[in-house]
Amino acid sequence: MEALRQYLGLEKIVVIGSSYGGMVALSYAVRYQKNVSHLIVIATAPDSRFLQKAQAVLAEKGTEEQKAIAQRLWDGNFENEEQLREYFQVMGSMYALNYDPQLREKAWKRAIVSPDAINEAFGGFLRSYNILDRLHNITAPTLVIAGRHDWICAPELSEEIARAIPNADLRIFENSGHAIAGDEREVLLDAIAGFLVYKR
Repeated sequence: MEALRQYLGLEKIVVIGSSYGGMVALSYAVRYQKNVSHLIVIATAPDSRFLQKAQAVLAEKGTEEQKAIAQRLWDGNFENEEQLREYFQVMGSMYALNYDPQLREKAWKRAIVSPDAINEAFGGFLRSYNILDRLHNITAPTLVIAGRHDWICAPELSEEIARAIPNADLRIFENSGHAIAGDEREVLLDAIAGFLVYKR
């Protein structure tokens, strides 16, 4: 991210990330805080505890098929894009309250996915990921967004992030799971736009 910022000749940038991207965004903001004008993190976590919490939720609420296919995620061993696609198809109802397979199919055609990136994360560094004790160093205006029914990045983790970052704003979307952009898209876009306009 920093190499790209420099290459494009940008000064301060708005950093926004969701889920795994939110972890990247938090890590960037801690390391390159002087280059961040605004930070927005959506449905994410500050440390590896999200893994254990998610596994417990899946054990309680998931189907047998979902529990079985999620093992590929926990182990970080997707072999190709088709396996990753199958994972999201089977797990769709866990990620979004308003899961629509047809809309998901359309979105998938536009998506750029990387089994290698997922495997590297879940099979490796996310198991020891922890940035919570450095979040107090973030100085940019920050918006933290969570879905009340998020199975993989529980909303209480977003509450921790918001408490740790000075003057952070917290928004919990009551009618969303992990896929807030699918469950409450317009409300999400309004929240982001309003934050960028009024937090200057």
